[in-house]
Amino acid sequence: MTESLNQSLLKLALDIAKTTSELLVNKRPENMAYESKSTPVDLVTEMDKKAEEHIVQRVREVRPNDSFLGEEGTAKPVNNPSNVRWIIDPIDGTVNYFYNHPYWAISIGIEVDGEIQVGVVAAPLLHEVYYAVKNEGAYLEHDGKKIKLKTNSGAKLDKALVATGFGYDPERRKKQGAALAEMVVIARDTRRAGAAAIDLCYVAAGRLDAYYEFGLYPWDFAAGSLIVTEAGGRVGGLNGEKLGGDWSLAANADLFDVLNFEVNRLKDKYF
Repeated sequence: MTESLNQSLLKLALDIAKTTSELLVNKRPENMAYESKSTPVDLVTEMDKKAEEHIVQRVREVRPNDSFLGEEGTAKPVNNPSNVRWIIDPIDGTVNYFYNHPYWAISIGIEVDGEIQVGVVAAPLLHEVYYAVKNEGAYLEHDGKKIKLKTNSGAKLDKALVATGFGYDPERRKKQGAALAEMVVIARDTRRAGAAAIDLCYVAAGRLDAYYEFGLYPWDFAAGSLIVTEAGGRVGGLNGEKLGGDWSLAANADLFDVLNFEVNRLKDKYF
């Protein structure tokens, strides 16, 4: 049987995630060079750039006409692009990586004809790889075991563990902090760990019930959003908008509309 395009892309993405993980873990310098981008908390390290260059090189060895959308923008455009685009964050959770905190990941989402078909999120220091192919389910590989992912159920926010993230602009962070101060009272509890791709995968795995954030980029959610939906959850912007606007929401299917209502209320109050 001929291997489908999606399965071929998944196999390549998993292999690249593995070699990128090895690069980031084994070649991490003790005294890491870094730059600040928009603010002092918005870091890009030398390893962000090296990892993205590695991913692009590995893809182009096999698929030279594929295009890229990457956080660091290291990939040069191709003259005759294929219908496949790789949306990559070489290190989601750069500040965590810089501090040697384990909550960071490599995120690889793959579009075919403008629609995400494959998602891979590798968290090397957690020894976990999450992945999904559209219409084929979502899975976690951990310590040699393959686990099919399924979101939690339940529509009550006061019984939900909810995660969020903060942007880099100080004024935005004040608003996000004020909103979180209310959410922590409404929800069972809240988490803010610093890597959107892993947060999304945790929703898919039932380790979180919901996640929301203001100001994500496509490379933050491309892979994780597919993993959530393939695990039975819902993703989107506010009020039926698609991902890619100001707000990104993810939750189990029962809870999504409740989360949407509360985030709307917080948006109107603080943003």
